[in-house]
Amino acid sequence: MLTIVELFYDFVISTLVGLFGLHLITKKGMLASKFLGVFFLVFCYRIFIAYFVTDGRLVQHPGFIHAYSPFHFLAPVISFLFVYFMLYPQRKMAWWHGLLFLPFVLHLLELLPFFLGPVENKVKEVGLIMKYHSLINYPSDVSYFSPQTLATLKVSNTLLGAVVSFILVLIFIRKNSYKSSFVLNWLLAYTSLSLLSIVFIIAYVMGIIGFNNLQFSYADLLMHLAAFLNVGVVLYRPALLDTVTFQSLVNRLQPEQRRPEPDEDAEKLKKYEGFAQRLEEYFVAQKPFLQSDASLDNTAKSIGISARELSRTTQYIYELNYPDFVNSWRINYIVEQRKQHESWRTMSQDLMAEQAGFGSRQGLHNAINKLHHITPAAFFAQKDAE
Repeated sequence: MLTIVELFYDFVISTLVGLFGLHLITKKGMLASKFLGVFFLVFCYRIFIAYFVTDGRLVQHPGFIHAYSPFHFLAPVISFLFVYFMLYPQRKMAWWHGLLFLPFVLHLLELLPFFLGPVENKVKEVGLIMKYHSLINYPSDVSYFSPQTLATLKVSNTLLGAVVSFILVLIFIRKNSYKSSFVLNWLLAYTSLSLLSIVFIIAYVMGIIGFNNLQFSYADLLMHLAAFLNVGVVLYRPALLDTVTFQSLVNRLQPEQRRPEPDEDAEKLKKYEGFAQRLEEYFVAQKPFLQSDASLDNTAKSIGISARELSRTTQYIYELNYPDFVNSWRINYIVEQRKQHESWRTMSQDLMAEQAGFGSRQGLHNAINKLHHITPAAFFAQKDAE
């Protein structure tokens, strides 16, 4: 008997998460948002399948046996690529990324005859699982590998993906000094939950945790927490996944146009180049300009330099003081959003100012008037016509 809680969680919530995933895949956005969308779709499928294979329902629905099996090889890859492209949004898909999907494809192909075969084969498989009280230690010829070997491959693949993702985040934090970053705190929490869930999976494969008639487990709980963490973060900060050609929002001066101070030698000027690169990467990945508290001190601390060094960097590399540098990103962020989203073209200036981090319409007006010497209405009309 389907309870209200089961109906709401296994079907309503899962459907909403799946639709949210489709939205991320189909909307314009950074590559990481596409993989996060696929992650949500796989999670939706996992919840749906879990209803039919837990609490003894598998006996009544043998057609769902092994329905999620190939996705044990897909989910870790999607998770890793989501983390990878969140950390490096300017990178594109490479040939080796495609190779990561090979285990999923091969396992899916080998299971197709079983999926498309007679239901009697599925009933037999379920019977063996129930007879031996194990998803691992029972005789089966469905796959080329034994259930135990296949389970080891799945766990190894999942563990490798989680560990590499976790280490990738730690290395990025160490190299870029973004220790207070909202995005990195998010990714660190997500990869940590993924690692913890694998502890329980390994415990089951090793026989430390016994067969529980396919009921909801601690590993499931941690996986679901990781997924809903992602949902919550994206709903709270949707701009994190916006698509904008950030590298072109504020252009650098050509080397011959820059004005060094008398006491600045070549080595110091080269440092400013490095600081500018670090600053741009920080603005691309974390989008601090969307927050009204993107102060000089906070940004300098986030990228690991002094406030004086940051101030001099924006002046030397962009010929802008720091507040004008931030406002330039905000203005061009609005321009890009208006190009890509119809809703932004009909948005009031008050709301645009709030969404872009200005805090008020007057702040938006002052910034555009100072930097472009025209009113916001005239400026955006000009940009919309380009």
